[in-house]
This record gives sequence, structure tokens and C-alpha cells, in this order.
Amino acid sequence: MPGGVGKGMDSLHTLIILMFAAALLIAFAQKIQIPYPISLVIGGTAIGFIPGLHPIEFDPNLILLIILPPILYRSSFAISFREFKANWKEIFSLALGLVFLTTLIIGFIFKWIFPDLPWALAFAFGAIISPPDAVAATAILKRFPMQSRLLTVLEGESLINDASALVLYKLAIAALLSGVFSWTDGLFELIKVAIGGAAIGLIFGFIIQRFSRRFLEPVAGVVLSITIPYVTYIAADAAGVSGVLAVVANGLVGSKTILTHQAPLRRILGFLMWDIYVILLNCFVFILIGMQLKLFISDMQIREIVLNICYGIIFTAALILIRMAWMYAKTIIYYFIARESLNKQYNKKHWREATLIGWSGMRGIVSLTAVLALPIIPGGVALAGREHVIFITFVVILLTLLIPGFTLSTLIHRLKLDHNKEHYKEHKARKELEKIANEKIQKLQDSNKISREQFEFLTIYFNLQRRVLEISTSSLKKFQELELLRLEVIRDQRMTLIGIWERKEITDSQLRELEHELDMEETRLARAELK
Repeated sequence: MPGGVGKGMDSLHTLIILMFAAALLIAFAQKIQIPYPISLVIGGTAIGFIPGLHPIEFDPNLILLIILPPILYRSSFAISFREFKANWKEIFSLALGLVFLTTLIIGFIFKWIFPDLPWALAFAFGAIISPPDAVAATAILKRFPMQSRLLTVLEGESLINDASALVLYKLAIAALLSGVFSWTDGLFELIKVAIGGAAIGLIFGFIIQRFSRRFLEPVAGVVLSITIPYVTYIAADAAGVSGVLAVVANGLVGSKTILTHQAPLRRILGFLMWDIYVILLNCFVFILIGMQLKLFISDMQIREIVLNICYGIIFTAALILIRMAWMYAKTIIYYFIARESLNKQYNKKHWREATLIGWSGMRGIVSLTAVLALPIIPGGVALAGREHVIFITFVVILLTLLIPGFTLSTLIHRLKLDHNKEHYKEHKARKELEKIANEKIQKLQDSNKISREQFEFLTIYFNLQRRVLEISTSSLKKFQELELLRLEVIRDQRMTLIGIWERKEITDSQLRELEHELDMEETRLARAELK
């Protein structure tokens, strides 16, 4: 077998083994109820150091193209478009203002620590670690009856700051490779790529969604959706504008469309497929970073490793301080505005919310992807300082996942933010739907279109439907206990059904049909996302 083919097969075997291990790590995270990125970053790194595993070969220049478009597209699809518009000022202040400030400060600290490395690499590093990833934070917050506004702010920030940070990152990398940078040219380029990328994304979004809604069946539409972020990104990149912003804009168009204009099956299949795909991408990236660390550390002395860990701690502390200072500064400004205006209210809740959002600045897959994409100069020469940047970025990601990850739950209880009345809005909406159902059923009976028996059945069905949905989705403890009992009964039914099949009282096809009915009843509200 030729050497290149043999190496490729070894890398493939290693990847398959590590993806299998990553799946087990996710299962472990679910079992002990921690966000799965935490288990991936710790376990993936430990697995990467197992002796005998062949390193995975990859082209750093393709990492951004492979990983980022689907991640950004899925994030923009998941966000509440209406709440995004309602909270756009807070989202953009974090996603633009805080990202620029963080990139700048981190760049100066990096240059102070590594004076021999170029400014462009310093600011590239700042852009790499500046955008928080909402996956881990929202995985924790969704376990509590939190205000949807707080989740929207975190998810919206994560979406837009990924775009803004990556635009800065690409500008810094271009300056790094060319050796030339002008603030005036950089600002003009930033505006050009941002506006051009958003425009292409909006145009593609409207065209694709209109075409998909009109001509494609649900399954074909979901299959097409896998390619949409890649096509959008490539088209924008070919036009010399931001592929990242194009994907985000495209996804936001789709997030608004899918709620009201897509077939129900398309929504169910689409969310299921995309949730699983994003989980797999997370596994892939965390595995790559583990393998990369093994290669770098093998060439480092103990003193270098300890120094880089210390640098990682310094940068982590800086990120936390910058974010908390930004949040409290905004709250102080809001306080003085509220004092001057009779129309604005101010209370302690704003301080508590600022603390929670400030403490939720975890780093994740976007930072990992960006740092792995640091280019290899043609000829196979790595950029000077590349290994330091990757190692320190990993330490920052690990610490920003672990510190807030294991303290957010306690913080939420201490801040008393896990008790709100938003679930009553859902209750009111469901009551309204139940009322409409009862009115329709009554009209059908008054017009003699249904029998008394049918009337009673439909009335009981829709009344019970509301109760089951409320119990299944509630964060209240008494309802959660009732939901567990409901699932326990269904599982007993399943065991009885299997017993009937084993006694050969029903056929295999009948078992599949009846078991499918129980599956739908048990998982009627299930999503593939991990919480």
C-alpha cells in the first residue's frame, strides 16, 4: 500500500475510534448532568494522549469551511427572530462592542507577553478567544424556568459575535500573511465585507426558502438544508465578502420562515437532523484539538508547558474581568438613564441579570475551529507562535467551560433568577387553543355533523392534550414528577408489548407499528439537542 494511502487509512481509523469515544463522553455528560462540551474538552484531550493513536492529518485552511458554516447556520435558525429584534441593542452591544474591546485588550496583553511575535498574530488571538459560545451556558440555563429574554440575549450574542470576531480574525490573518496592515484600509475592508456578506446572505435566504417551500417535499428540503450554509459561504467568499455574515443572515431569514411557512414534518426532521449534526461537529473539533495538543506538548519542555498554562490562566482572568466590567458598566449607565426618565424603571433585577450574563462567557467550538484554522504557510512551515496560540486557547476554553459550568447553577439560585412567571404565558396560550377546540367541537355538534359519542371523545381528547403538553414541558417540580410517572407507565406498556410479541401473539410488523405509537407518545416533545 502506498505510504500516503496508508497514512490516510491510519488517520481514518483513529478518527472513527475517537468519534466512538466522543459519543461515550457525551453519554457520560448526560448521565452526570453537565454540559457535553465540558466532557468533550476534558475527555477528548485525555484520549488524544493514548499511546499508539496515529495523528489525524488535516488541512488547517479547510477547517473554517468545514465546521463554521453549519454551526453558524444552525445557531441562527434556532434563535427567536422576534425576541432577537426586541433585544437587538443589548445583543449588538455584546456582540460588537464587547468583542472589539476584548480583541483589542487581549491583543495588547498577548503582545506584552510575547513581544517578539507580530501584532497581527496578537489581534488574531484576541479575535479567536473573544466570542463566547452559548451552547454550554444555555444547556445549563434551560434546566431552569429562566426568562426567554436572557436565553435570547446569550444565543443572539453568540451568533453575532461569532460573525464579528471571525471577520476581525480573517483581517488579522490577512495582515499576518501579507505583513502589511493599515487601520484605514482595515476599517474600509471590514465595512465592505460585512455589508456585502449580509446582502448575499439575505438574497440567498429569500430565494432558497421560497424555492424550498414551493417545490421541495420535507425530506428533500432537509437534505438541501445541509448544503445551504456551505453554498452561501462559498458564494460570499468568492465575491470577496464575509461568508460568515452571509451564513448568519441566511439563517435568520430561514428562522423566521420555518415557524410559519414550512410543513410540520419539515420542522421536526430539520431540527432533529441539525441538532445531531452539530453534536457530531463538536465531537470532531474537540477530538482534533486533543490530537494537536499531543503533538505540541511532545515538542515542549515542562517549563514551557507550565508557562503556557499560566498564560492561559491570565487570559481567562482577563476575559472574565472584561466581560463583567462591561456588563456592570452598562447597568450603571442604565441606572442613571432610569433616574433621569420617569418612563424607565430600575430595580435590582438588572444587576442580577448583568451578573448572570457576565458569568456566562464560556468559549467553545468557534474558538477551537478558528485556532485550528491558523494557516500553514505554503511549503509546510507553521506560523511562528502557532503552537503557543493553540495551547493557550485550549487552556482558556477549558477554564471558561469549567469555572462557569460548575458554578452557574448555584449562581442562578443565589441570584433568585430561576423563578419567573413566563410559563403562565404558555399556559394562557394553551388555554386559548383548548377554548377554540371546544368551540369548534360544539359547533360541529350543533350542526349535527358529529354524534354525541364523537362529541364526548373530541372534548376529552383536546382537554387532555393541553394537560399532557403542559406537564411534559413544565419546569415546575410537581409537574416534572408527574411526567416521570407518565413515562414510567408507558415503559411498562412497552415491556408488556414485547412480551406479547415474544409469545408470538403479534407479528414483527405489528410490533413495529404498536411500538412506534408508544415511541411517539413517549418522545412527543423530544429534540436531539443535549441539555
